[in-house]
Amino acid sequence: MQFEFTQEQTMIREMVLDFSRDHASSQQIRQAMATEQGYDQKSWHAMSVDLGLAGLLVPVEFGGQGLELIDTVLVFEQLGGRLLPSPLLETAVMAVTLMTSLADEALQRKWLPRIAAGDCAVAFARLDNGVAEYVIGAQGADVLILCEDDNNHQLTILDGGPGHHHGAIKVSRLTMLDQTRSMSRVEMLPAQKLNGYQAGKGSLAAAAANRAHQFSHIALAAEAVGAAQSCLDMTVDYVKERHQFGRAIGSFQAVKHQLADMMVDIEAARSAVYFSACSVSENPAQLPEMASLARVQASEALTHCAAEMIQLHGGIGFTWEHDAHLYFKRARSTATLLQTNSELDEIIAEQLGLNSQVAS
Repeated sequence: MQFEFTQEQTMIREMVLDFSRDHASSQQIRQAMATEQGYDQKSWHAMSVDLGLAGLLVPVEFGGQGLELIDTVLVFEQLGGRLLPSPLLETAVMAVTLMTSLADEALQRKWLPRIAAGDCAVAFARLDNGVAEYVIGAQGADVLILCEDDNNHQLTILDGGPGHHHGAIKVSRLTMLDQTRSMSRVEMLPAQKLNGYQAGKGSLAAAAANRAHQFSHIALAAEAVGAAQSCLDMTVDYVKERHQFGRAIGSFQAVKHQLADMMVDIEAARSAVYFSACSVSENPAQLPEMASLARVQASEALTHCAAEMIQLHGGIGFTWEHDAHLYFKRARSTATLLQTNSELDEIIAEQLGLNSQVAS
């Protein structure tokens, strides 16, 4: 297994880092949070069209980049460091993975080129009794993919954005702790039928939906690693400047230990994420446990680093004006997004056969 980045991968990482510095200042993030769709449309256009990030995983024959999962990890790590709000996760990872997992060439030719060209933002909702809670990016989506779990996992693709689906569904944006990621409630209206593209159903549709979520876990883990690294970098800069008793607090042994613990957690999480992405590329059957491992490890690292950042920043770390609370809230949301860490721990245990050993 090769752990050395290629020249192209290094260029991708530096390109996205430069982009995030230009488009994700504290002020820009807060302005994007306040928009109706939850992200800045100009930044999304630049990200998806100018940089082509929406087509990361789209095969070349459909106009995409045709890159590997490890390349996607590098992109999300840099974007996560700045908490840049965008529909990239749900569009470039979740929707694309689902579509490429289905043996439906007509579907792929209809939507994948649009995604790769940055023409649409896509959201994916799994309906339970006609309702899906906490759907990422549904409020600002141009295309909605619905999976009716209570109807043999029927997949339906609705084009046109919220409010343009013949009155069959209702999308309501939710007020969440983490305002850097837009979440919505999607529900089918009574006595209405979904009139959209029937993308499949049954076990194949369920497997495609699960694969989309698992790829998303790895992207979320990469985001968390980037965010945790920013927590450490911001804290190191602060403790160099903050003085007590005539000394920078960064010179105190206890503070050094806290910073070292943060670094160890981040490096362990980064290794887990990179290893998971490479393992899945070489052996796709390992996706369930690798995705769970990466998400849990990175999520817990971010939770620890965000909490330490607030503590070491003292009083200012608790204020709205400082960005520390944005990272802490992102940590809380990442730990429960799509699946909780405890649920993912169960998947890891099951894949390793530990559940059966405990039962016996």
